[in-house]
Amino acid sequence: MRVTFWVRAVVLGVCVGVLGSTAASAETASPGTTIRVDGHLQLAPGLDIFRVQATAAQPAGAAVTGNFTGTGEVRSGPVDIPIPLSLAGPVTCLNVQGSTASFLYTVDSAQPKFLGDLVEHRTSVLFTITNGAGGAPSRIGFFGPLPTAFFHGCGPIGTPFVFDGTAHFTR
Repeated sequence: MRVTFWVRAVVLGVCVGVLGSTAASAETASPGTTIRVDGHLQLAPGLDIFRVQATAAQPAGAAVTGNFTGTGEVRSGPVDIPIPLSLAGPVTCLNVQGSTASFLYTVDSAQPKFLGDLVEHRTSVLFTITNGAGGAPSRIGFFGPLPTAFFHGCGPIGTPFVFDGTAHFTR
């Protein structure tokens, strides 16, 4: 089976997330914190590999609520057949620091089925998005999926990939 760019990007994203993270510290969002994200993780400018959609909010004194959906495709096999990939779940942690937002979501559903059997209801993924400034592109990184117990908060991690889309954060 041939490993594709997408699979390599996922492995790279996990590795960069590990190296770029100083451990996800136990941080919570400030009162009134919200995020709204809709765009594509790009392996290189113009090469969309995974669509990221997330909304989350944490009103003063309340728990974080929100949802994440990610979609893309894996290409593999001798005839290079695309296999749809999707991940979704509730956002459980939110952190906004200036032009950077991080959020943690628990994987509640995953496709294809073999992936769902491995990750559903037992793993989480940490994402960080930094809005570009001065003409620089926005950036995105992720860490996981890993067992949910591994995460202790949702502090920012490295953002090695270009993010093409919109990302709005409020505090």
